[in-house]
Order: sequence, then structure tokens, then C-alpha cells
Amino acid sequence: INIILTKDNNSYRSFYNALLHEGYRDLAALLQDGIPAISSGNGKSSMDGMTSYVKTILCEGGVPQRPVVFVTRPKLVDAIKQKLCCLGNDPGWVTVYGMAGCGKTVLTAEALRDHQLLEDYFPGGVHWISVGKQDKAGLLIKLQNLCSRLENDSALSQRPPLNIEEAKDRLRLLMLRKYPR
Repeated sequence: INIILTKDNNSYRSFYNALLHEGYRDLAALLQDGIPAISSGNGKSSMDGMTSYVKTILCEGGVPQRPVVFVTRPKLVDAIKQKLCCLGNDPGWVTVYGMAGCGKTVLTAEALRDHQLLEDYFPGGVHWISVGKQDKAGLLIKLQNLCSRLENDSALSQRPPLNIEEAKDRLRLLMLRKYPR
């Protein structure tokens, strides 16, 4: 508890939620009176601080939701945001890597929960795909799905790619021509 008290208010809330989620309701009840209030300032429109614009963009793009038990890591999230901003108007990639289960997905999704970042650097929205370890058939299905989402204009819509090479070529052209940012 002493360590949690040295952290920010989100840590306390996350610990409380973890107790509830893991079946320690009696312990959570002891901490309930100390839960910090969530401010609703800064033009935010919801309890978790996200604007409706951010929620819409992330939901449409398939970005994973924040887990029930969530502990903020602002330095790491800010580092990802900074790398995304460094891309500016140029096409490019930001790669987040680490061992399985270390929080790459959570950190990256959290970095995208920033209204200004989405508005300035992702004007076409966000398209999130989780690849992981896939066999060729599973990878082809994921690539076909992404092509379909990116080709949302019916005039450009084509038949789904029939193989991985065709899907890679189509995605490359889409990224260069239609979604350079």
C-alpha cells in the first residue's frame, strides 16, 4: 500500500479495481472511501478522460480497450507519443518490442488515447491489427481484412487478395497512395 500511495491517483484506482476483479471485495471495501475523484476538466467528455472523438476513432480502428486492471506508465507512453510525433508528415514506422506479456499492446494503445495526437498525426484514423504467431492462412485472412477496411471507398474496392504476396503489394500501395501518414 505504501508503494501505491507514492504513485499517482490512477495507481490507487487500479489497485482497487484489481482487488474487485480478483474477488477481494472485502479488502476493496476497506479502500473504497479513499478512491480519488476523477476530474472531468480539460474538455474531456467521459469518466476515463477520453473525448467522444477519441473513443470513436479507436473503436472504428479496432484499438484494444484499456484493461480492467491498469497501471499507468507515463514515461513509456510519452516516449511512444514522442516517436509518433517525430514522424510528422513523413511515412514511417514506430516499432514497440519486448517479451510477450510485458505490456507493449497496452502502452501503445494508451499512447493513442490522446485527442491532439490523433487529430494532428492520424487524420485518416487508426487501423489496429494484431498479428502474433499466425499460419499463412490466418495471416492472409488478417491482411484481407485490413485491405477491406482501408479500401472503404466503393470505387476503389477490389476483390480480396488471393495470397500473401498480393495482399502485401496491395497494402504497400494503399499506404503509399491513400494513407501516407
